[in-house]
Amino acid sequence: MDHNAETGEIIEERAADGGQRYPAASTLTDLLMMLKDGAFNADSSEPLREFAQKLEAAGVDSDKKVKGSITLKIDVEFDPDREFSVLTPSLAFKLPTAKHGATVAWFTSDGRLSPNKPRQGNLFGTIREVTTEARVVRG
Repeated sequence: MDHNAETGEIIEERAADGGQRYPAASTLTDLLMMLKDGAFNADSSEPLREFAQKLEAAGVDSDKKVKGSITLKIDVEFDPDREFSVLTPSLAFKLPTAKHGATVAWFTSDGRLSPNKPRQGNLFGTIREVTTEARVVRG
């Protein structure tokens, strides 16, 4: 039985049932492959492909550079009584949001938003309806 002299970790390539043992994670790649026995990594391939397609389509449609993000989060809960940690991974993809144009607004003194600049007189109010009724002209 081999072991690491510095850490005391037992290093065996095979488990008692003959199956292969995973080595301790030294890199993020090792850690990703360890999560859910590699299923987390495998299950992430389709969402990653969809993200790439949607981001590319957004860039082609807008004919501009677009930005997205991929966030990998691994919650780690250590139980000192049982001397092990539980790793719970999650993956989030963020695509650019569609913008619908801009509107200028000012804050009012009572905390609301207004399209009218405060403390400035109105040059134009709401448009009044003009009727075509006959008018009497005095002479």
